[in-house]
Amino acid sequence: MSRDIAEIVKDIIQIAPVLHTAGAMSPKTLTAIYSHVKQRTIRFSLETGCGASTLLMSHLSGRHLVFAEDNKSGSVENVRTSLLLNRSVVQFVEGPTQRTLPQFNFEDSAQFALLDGPHAYPFPDLEYYHVYPVLDHGALFVLDDIHIKTINNLYCFLKEDAMFRLDEVVGTTAFFTRTDAPTFCPTGDGWQSQLYNNRLLRRYDLERQVRQLLPQPARRLVKSVTRAFRSDWRIRIDKPEEGSLVGRAGVIAGRVKGNLTGHFVWVLVRRLDEAGWWPQQPGPVPVNGGEWQCVVEYGGSPQGGPWYEVAAILANASMNRYLSQRQANPASPVLADFPFRTASVADAYRRVRRDPDVN
Repeated sequence: MSRDIAEIVKDIIQIAPVLHTAGAMSPKTLTAIYSHVKQRTIRFSLETGCGASTLLMSHLSGRHLVFAEDNKSGSVENVRTSLLLNRSVVQFVEGPTQRTLPQFNFEDSAQFALLDGPHAYPFPDLEYYHVYPVLDHGALFVLDDIHIKTINNLYCFLKEDAMFRLDEVVGTTAFFTRTDAPTFCPTGDGWQSQLYNNRLLRRYDLERQVRQLLPQPARRLVKSVTRAFRSDWRIRIDKPEEGSLVGRAGVIAGRVKGNLTGHFVWVLVRRLDEAGWWPQQPGPVPVNGGEWQCVVEYGGSPQGGPWYEVAAILANASMNRYLSQRQANPASPVLADFPFRTASVADAYRRVRRDPDVN
């Protein structure tokens, strides 16, 4: 950066405390933003909230988008009329971000984003939902006011998410870099693939914890007895094992118990980072002596070894007809979020990973 820009940054930092009444970023935070951004090429940037950071980014970005509303604090009006604003690169989208962000059509990926909009729950999470798919790999993502619990929740999630690397915390502002991890599908689920969810909350998971203390044979017995009391039907996947490496295709096999009259076994597959379940083989899977198996297609190129989830369900006649009709159009997944619990009398799941060395 040239000396002229450095002098402008100093002026912005000096004026920040009196720019508006909605709360100002500290000189250390503004200096940190400048320090991080000057090491990057920022073609497009965005922020929620408005203030000294807006003035700063107007000199550091090729195009800067601001989602904010003034609310008589001067946060927008004073920035808009400031002599330190480089107006040629800034676009203001005024109004509640709860409405303006979902309605905005982003045409470019962003190399910088700052979240400093409404802080009440669930608004920080709502802003994150609409911003994270826009972030370019290597982008700087800044989260302000992490001392507030609603925002700290998001901060804790980001620290453990594969899409972000925590660079530093300056005061109450966290600085993250967007990694090259695939963008988490914004219309799917796949909660198991998020590192933040690797550890279940122990106080709500007491039954599983108690089972883990038992020897393996006792665990199997408890599981079997519990299932017998809870349902007249049971289905299980015997192979492949959880976490196995698989090729382009493979055999899924398991067992089913219960009165199968009017019930049908279906096997569906999805990539954990994509929405949509795909039924396997034409129609329901045949059952012989309580055992079933079918060939599953995991897809073409392994693309770095993505994770897949296999679901085996015991569906009633109505769901069997529905799946058969949807399967008639192989170009369309069944559903983004298939209602397994309400669509089946029993279900089982298995996660496997595509072997990048096997086609």
